Amino acid sequence: MATADTTLRGAVVGTYRALPARVLGWAMVACAAVLAGLTVWDLLSGHRDGALGAVALVVGVAAAAWVLFLRPRAVLHEDGVLLVNLVRDTAVPFAAVDEITHQWALELHDTEGRRHSAWAVPAKRERARPTRLDDYADTTRRRGDGGTTAQTVADEAQRALQRWRLDGGQLDDGATEVVTTPARAAIGALAAAVVLAVLAVLV
Repeated sequence: MATADTTLRGAVVGTYRALPARVLGWAMVACAAVLAGLTVWDLLSGHRDGALGAVALVVGVAAAAWVLFLRPRAVLHEDGVLLVNLVRDTAVPFAAVDEITHQWALELHDTEGRRHSAWAVPAKRERARPTRLDDYADTTRRRGDGGTTAQTVADEAQRALQRWRLDGGQLDDGATEVVTTPARAAIGALAAAVVLAVLAVLV
């Protein structure tokens, strides 16, 4: 049975995540590491009361950081896009792509009318309405300066789609259907955090 991470056979062109998500994720991991260190110190000092609660907090923060901010990504292949989201992964081959948009996030519309969004690549939100000068700056800005946004990744995916079509449009053994599979590792991490939290409350 095909899974999302084995469906696409083309080489990886790029991996995309928004920078703020990475910063927040690693900050949460750092906080979890500090809490883990303090918990170990308390245990070595003989203070065992509340240890399970402290462990549950450490695991919960680390799991949330990984599932929400560090694991999600959009992986552009030569023959499609792999969307690694919170608790499921979706492989969208170019053979199944009808349109690529970026209104709310990187969005791939398949030939069956379904929309597949990338959690890790949101649209850039402007605090103020852009002026004509801002529009001019955006069009003349050096490529890559805007960071990882839905529009920049959609442009990259659109170019890869055009290259794929110019190279023949189909691979002999290529995938033609969208494949979505549950992210077992992410689900397991969240389940472990919930179980520890429940035990900390009950014990």
